[in-house]
Amino acid sequence: MNRSERTRLGWAALAAAALATTLVACGSDDDSPEYDAQVTRTSFGVPHIQARDEKGLGYGVGYAYAQDNFCVLADFFVTVNGERAKYFGVNGAKDGNGSSANNLTSDVYYKYLNTPELVQATWARQPTEIQDLTRGYAQGFNRYLKEVGTNGLPAECKGQPWVRDITELDLMRLMRRYAVEASGANFIDAIFAAAPPAAAVPAAAGRAKALGASAVPTVTLPDAAYWQRFRTHLGSNGVALGKNATASGNGLLLANPHFPWTGAFRFYQMHLTIPGKVNVFGASLGGFPGVNIGFNEHVAWTHTVNTSTHFTLYYLQLDPADPTKYMVDGVSKAMTTQDIAVEVSNGNGGTTTVTHKLYHTQYGPVLTLPGTLDWTTGAAYALADANLQNDRMFQQWWAMDKATSLDGFKSAVESILGIPWVHAIATDVAGRAYYGDVTPVPHVTAAKQAACIPAPFQPLVARSIYVLAGNTSQCAWGEDAGTPQKGIFAASSLPSLIRDDYVQNSNDSAWATHPAALLTGFPSIVSADGYEQGGRTRIGIQQIQARLAGTDGLGGNRFDMAKLQQIAFSNKSFYATHLLADLRTACTGAGTVTLPDASTINVAPGCAVIAAWDGTANLNSTGWPLFFAWRNAMNDAGTDYWTVPFSAADPVNTPRGLRVADAAVVTAARQAMGQAMKSLTAEGLDYTKPWGQVQVAVRGNNRIPMHGGSGDEVYNAIYSSAIGDGQFDVNYGSSIVLTVSFEGGKPQAQGFLTFSQSTNPASPYYGDQTQRFSDKNWISYPFTEAEVAADAKQTVRLKQ
Repeated sequence: MNRSERTRLGWAALAAAALATTLVACGSDDDSPEYDAQVTRTSFGVPHIQARDEKGLGYGVGYAYAQDNFCVLADFFVTVNGERAKYFGVNGAKDGNGSSANNLTSDVYYKYLNTPELVQATWARQPTEIQDLTRGYAQGFNRYLKEVGTNGLPAECKGQPWVRDITELDLMRLMRRYAVEASGANFIDAIFAAAPPAAAVPAAAGRAKALGASAVPTVTLPDAAYWQRFRTHLGSNGVALGKNATASGNGLLLANPHFPWTGAFRFYQMHLTIPGKVNVFGASLGGFPGVNIGFNEHVAWTHTVNTSTHFTLYYLQLDPADPTKYMVDGVSKAMTTQDIAVEVSNGNGGTTTVTHKLYHTQYGPVLTLPGTLDWTTGAAYALADANLQNDRMFQQWWAMDKATSLDGFKSAVESILGIPWVHAIATDVAGRAYYGDVTPVPHVTAAKQAACIPAPFQPLVARSIYVLAGNTSQCAWGEDAGTPQKGIFAASSLPSLIRDDYVQNSNDSAWATHPAALLTGFPSIVSADGYEQGGRTRIGIQQIQARLAGTDGLGGNRFDMAKLQQIAFSNKSFYATHLLADLRTACTGAGTVTLPDASTINVAPGCAVIAAWDGTANLNSTGWPLFFAWRNAMNDAGTDYWTVPFSAADPVNTPRGLRVADAAVVTAARQAMGQAMKSLTAEGLDYTKPWGQVQVAVRGNNRIPMHGGSGDEVYNAIYSSAIGDGQFDVNYGSSIVLTVSFEGGKPQAQGFLTFSQSTNPASPYYGDQTQRFSDKNWISYPFTEAEVAADAKQTVRLKQ
């Protein structure tokens, strides 16, 4: 290593002087190794990784991640390689993301998604610096495995036959998997199920005619819950404040993604530095060599899952002579087939090979939703996935990590167009706020939607499912100039906004990003207008507006970091602010009620809980789960209960109020209370206990009380599942939480990795941040050289 390289690595040497432990781990005696990184761990196990180039940086990231979560990623590589049935059997341990019914269907999809040819082509299209980062990551991950051996791994994967070295191509498979999270990954079982009809086909039926109303099959619409997964599987809140909203005049950011607490979609914290090139702190999904959500010296950003639809379905009018042929512009086209071989465990230590046939069209693979979208002798359906060609994700976030201004950040988002299914929300040191709903969306204009969706499929549009007529080339996706792939909208056709006060999003469309600057006129496949906003959107905007108006009782009318943090964890139930007082009125004098199933229940005990509830999902609050269950029961009953209905002219404050002047609404409210009490009792949830005694995070023998609530009404969204003893263990929700301020011209960050850095129960970083999150005791993260040096706990130099 030459003198300049030593100088560039100097900050880590300074840190070493303050270390409790200093380690040197050299895989090579060469003074100029191919991979060279230094990893300094500070409090809570956060790795600060510095290298002279991308190879070294990736090397350090892969190694650090493996130290904390090796088994998580090793398991995910089994998934994206289509090998779960081989190692776990068809019905054995499934992909934790829950996207398929069994391992055989999962394996078939991932072998379709990640054929050797597609993966190699994806790799070839990566820029050199991304190839270097990725190679380095794989080598660092493998280095850790070599050091500890398979028998030195945590119990979750210790000695398992599926543990192995990885290559850069494994990371390409992983990237391709992330890309289709909001599209193809939701149709794994449907693609597997597609098979030609078994019924005999009349050979002399002749050619099909052009599509007309009589040619479209009768469609049975699926239960809304089936499509709900496209909107609620992942979520988030994000707020970017500009100079007109902050006390300092500099930017201020709240990042609050709601993601799984387990699996590869679990975020990981890190600080990455190549002196003179990148200096970025934040968090990423497993296997990402850069930062997904975070900040550098100039810009801070976050993401929230968007409402754009990233796929369409195509209705195929089949050739009556052959159900594996479909008509386009009057011409019969043959489907192509793909035989996918999957190794399946035979339960005796060996495997057998199962071959499954997939059918393809010019639009994409054929799929079947039994009882809804069936493959018959006259009709079939194909999936067209806009993110199938999005191989720009690593490149996209690396460009954002290096942005030196908000304009540069915006340019990276809008030119690469590689963000797959999330909004971008950012602010900068100068106090400007940016919002962009810029993702790969099928180019289906409003005119094309009107012309190309047959009438039986129009109701599905309300569920964000677009079924286009596949029998005419006029219904193929359109084109915009300057896009990195065909068939999607250019950034210039997608919603974006720059403000000096604020932008925000909580998983609604772009429409009400800022109520004073509604984003309208986009095709509904991109962004819907004029619909009732979710509770988190409304409570977020209401709290921002109250702060800027000075009516929230906190003093002044501008934000600083502490006041922004109060929005993040107030744990107010949004719908309680509009319904609780009226519900108490409806409960007055209530006793025994008759439920729709003719059973009876005394609702007075439940009403007493609601009468004393403070309207929050905080640890010492009693009543949140009962109110949540009550509102669900009201909605399920189909009762129109709002006093003031929704108005698109006032999306933040409507609808509101329980119509207690209507006797039918009061009756429905009391019945819903009985239903709620009954359902919670059946779940084993004691709604008379403080919430912190019910909802916990299990960390070994320790059960850490957890605040926050599920559903679309508590800003701090936390989801939990019963563990059989009256308590509920958190598995999803607020994940990486960051507040970033540029006050004084330099970034300062506080937050939590709610589930903590490591999945290894033996690690000191297994539950430390989880306890701090429970306590709402915000953690300050070191960023500058001096801050890292002052907090350094251990340093390791890695060379190979």
